[in-house]
Amino acid sequence: MSTRNLPFFIAISLIVVTLPPAVRAADTPHWVHYKLLQKKPSLPKKVVVLPVNIEVVEVTAGGVEEKVPDWSNEANQSVLKSLSTAIGKQGLKELATPPFSGASAVNVDEHLALYKLSVNTVSRLGWKHKISHFDYSIGPGLREVADKTGADTAILVYGRDYVSTAGRKARAVAGNIPIVNIFTGPAPQLGHSYIHVGVVDLKTGDLLWMNSNYREGSTNLRDPDDAAKMINAIFKWYPGIDSYRKAYVK
Repeated sequence: MSTRNLPFFIAISLIVVTLPPAVRAADTPHWVHYKLLQKKPSLPKKVVVLPVNIEVVEVTAGGVEEKVPDWSNEANQSVLKSLSTAIGKQGLKELATPPFSGASAVNVDEHLALYKLSVNTVSRLGWKHKISHFDYSIGPGLREVADKTGADTAILVYGRDYVSTAGRKARAVAGNIPIVNIFTGPAPQLGHSYIHVGVVDLKTGDLLWMNSNYREGSTNLRDPDDAAKMINAIFKWYPGIDSYRKAYVK
């Protein structure tokens, strides 16, 4: 995929390593595109959910990470179900996601990758001047999705769920025992999960709204209840335009 003519932040984000989100010390945790901060703003009501991308990673006692495809598929289904419920509660009309194949599938995958990179840019670089003038975009290449579905916006989801093996859990227990940890070292971090949800204008590629949720401990995104808790926490701030304007626009 060529990066020619892509927004500046995309070029920068291509060198950003995938990392869990940093918590922004601010009055609101979400982000709103600056054009929605005008008078009488509104977010489009017709949405389509693009393929959810939740990666479940098993972490060994030694810190080796291995993606587990079957668990990832289960997590994707749990998150997708919770997402559909949250969308309905917000009064949005979810349109059917069409099957993507060939060039269309490649195009969608590329834009999902750009979204993932933009998330890392926002979370890690956190340019302060972008808070009141949030203008991130993944480019207009998803216009064909609007033509196929009649949707105005797409919801994009990316996340990770880190699961500790039994050996890592045992090492964590040993690491909390003062005498034993002399030999085992400090207790390693156990499981943690994060989800990013973004709403993208299908015609312009503008990232209209974005929010994330991060949790440590025993959260399991394959569990429908845990997935629902994280998705609901994210949509608690939707659309949150007035609160965002009040907090950041002077």
